[in-house]
Amino acid sequence: MSAFGMARMFAREVLGRSQQPRGATPAALLGVDGIIAAMEDGGASDGRTAAGYLYHSARISVVIAGSNICADFGCGTGVQLLQVAQLNPAIQFLGIDREPTMLARAKTAAERVGIPNVEWMVDDITRPTVLRERKVDAVISTMTLHNLETATDLMACTSAMASLIGTNGAVYIEDFARLKSPRSIDFFVGLNAPIPYDRFADLYRCSLNAAFTVRELREVATVLSGINVHTTFLVPFLVVIKTADRTLAPTLRARIHAMRDALPTTYKKDLDDLRKFFALGGLANDPFA
Repeated sequence: MSAFGMARMFAREVLGRSQQPRGATPAALLGVDGIIAAMEDGGASDGRTAAGYLYHSARISVVIAGSNICADFGCGTGVQLLQVAQLNPAIQFLGIDREPTMLARAKTAAERVGIPNVEWMVDDITRPTVLRERKVDAVISTMTLHNLETATDLMACTSAMASLIGTNGAVYIEDFARLKSPRSIDFFVGLNAPIPYDRFADLYRCSLNAAFTVRELREVATVLSGINVHTTFLVPFLVVIKTADRTLAPTLRARIHAMRDALPTTYKKDLDDLRKFFALGGLANDPFA
């Protein structure tokens, strides 16, 4: 990560006054097949985004500790969900997505590595119907909200989560927030992308362009009980919306630490940078500390 490039990006985002308009969603630009192809290029849990997956899997594990049934709103091909499910075998997970093709990929991946505690469901996460008879006590959603078409859909999605888990359930949502400058998007896309860019880099760019603003994300979070909203320091590039942390079992904490230690040096540095920028933004109780 270039210190000079980072400084210029911070200056653009902190001092910039205008907000670029929201772009089309990845589904609109790339289609389902295009998104799946992009994930095959760079979206594996041990690939160049490994740091992000592990960081959020650890954070999710702290928030949902002790839950019985956890629904993942917009699980896609299941990369994040499968890592979380492996770490939390006592919890039953429900992976929900509107695209059967993505769920088929997720189910195949779960069967290949032997993860039994996930059930896959086709549904619209803005108005889900398959969960009406399920007693869900935790909800997660990772890198999904920017795929919703409108701010109305965004509010409908978080309202559905609130109705599902009531006032005592656990919630962990993470997504991008819209950057002010296209040049800042160029900076983030170029951090770990190969030259020439692959399909995952294109997906990354689409996702950043389609992100909602921090203000919009804060607004929809108000329908959820016991929520705090956290962003990365100075530049709200990433947003976490979550309920209070719970007690993480020592054995699981040790496993998370071991997974960090096993990361290649570059990915480990990426993880530690993510930890630092969220900590400086006020997100405490680092599970890797």
